[in-house]
Amino acid sequence: MSHETKCMVQGCENRVHAKGYCRKHYGQIWRKGKIYTQKDAGSSKKMGVKNSHRDDTDRMRALERELRRAEMMYKNVIGFEGRLKWRREIVEVKKEMTRLGMPIPLPETGQATPVGLASSF
Repeated sequence: MSHETKCMVQGCENRVHAKGYCRKHYGQIWRKGKIYTQKDAGSSKKMGVKNSHRDDTDRMRALERELRRAEMMYKNVIGFEGRLKWRREIVEVKKEMTRLGMPIPLPETGQATPVGLASSF
């Protein structure tokens, strides 16, 4: 029985790692069940753009939740130090929202205000 020393994928000159494949191709089979082609690589770049937009949307939603939570805690916490902590949290979240160009919601009504008109504590 002869052992191949090169990967069985056409055009690949890497040494065999497992089951006749090099580390790169064996990893692709193990992760996705197939060997990627140049066509697959191009489509994954397009997916990166979609995921980037989705990540931004998810980040915006998370910031809105953080802001609501911080405002609720600020109202409910008793004591100067506790309120100061939550006030700082509110300011930091609003800074991040402003940096991302998000509208900052009003505390009472939940409506959005233009970024430049957002009130700070």
